[in-house]
Amino acid sequence: MRGAPSHVACAIVCACALAGCRFAFVADNGWHWPPPAGDDSGPGASASRKPAPKTLPLEIVFARIDDPDAGWHDELWNLADEQAFDHALRRRWAANGLRVGLLTGSLPPNLAARLEPTARTSDAESGAPAPGDRPAVMRRLLSLLPGRDTEVIAATGLNPLILLEHDGAEVHGGTYRDATAYFALKAWPAADGRMRIEMVPTVKHGPLERSWVGEEGAFRLETGQKQQPLERLGLATTIPPGSTLLVGATGEASSTAGDAFFTDASSSRHARRLLAIRPLARPADPLFTTPAGSGSAPPANAAN
Repeated sequence: MRGAPSHVACAIVCACALAGCRFAFVADNGWHWPPPAGDDSGPGASASRKPAPKTLPLEIVFARIDDPDAGWHDELWNLADEQAFDHALRRRWAANGLRVGLLTGSLPPNLAARLEPTARTSDAESGAPAPGDRPAVMRRLLSLLPGRDTEVIAATGLNPLILLEHDGAEVHGGTYRDATAYFALKAWPAADGRMRIEMVPTVKHGPLERSWVGEEGAFRLETGQKQQPLERLGLATTIPPGSTLLVGATGEASSTAGDAFFTDASSSRHARRLLAIRPLARPADPLFTTPAGSGSAPPANAAN
């Protein structure tokens, strides 16, 4: 009778098998046993391995325009294609003291030198200036996650900042204390090797406040200043490989966004500056690339 339990168990297994039942062992990671240590070929292994996020490298340059050397500034804008942007956008920007253009290809040596950081820049990676006055050219390298907000700070310590915004029909604005003017920047890779960029001029101001911020289905407590985005002046464009987005001020000083974002308060003459944004690599949309090790050829329309 000692063998009876084993015979009963065998009978149950056989009956279930004949009835078409299927067994699965439930483990902590779902409906499969975890693979042995060092073995990543088991079921569910590909789901547990997340690909490393691919960042988009950008070069950000702020260059000061000193009055005695203003000729190079006009020469640079003569090379920029401002017609590459919608007429309505250019009209809105011009009414608010801003201009935008696209530089394609290499610059003449004399103009390229104007966008190179000087030896006084102590940290070219972060853009931090050397002790003393702000250098004429400041450069910063960014590695952006696709679709994530990044602040490109144009001016800080503006107290007060008087900002007037023209909306086409009327002028409105206000006075901001302890203000910082920056561009809220986002970038995405495009399928043909270009880079899509969105940037919105924004002003943060006032005392630090604590507030709840929702992101990806969760809330977190953040401390920061109030933000005033200039949504009507938001820019969305695609930068081809080897090209540079040029942004600057235009018109006479009159408390416009161009003055707020591009007046160099550290200069004794309150000279203006301009912003150059250049992709440093040829991005590719993940939808048009082949994962490493897949062994299959990329689609015909994938970026080279």
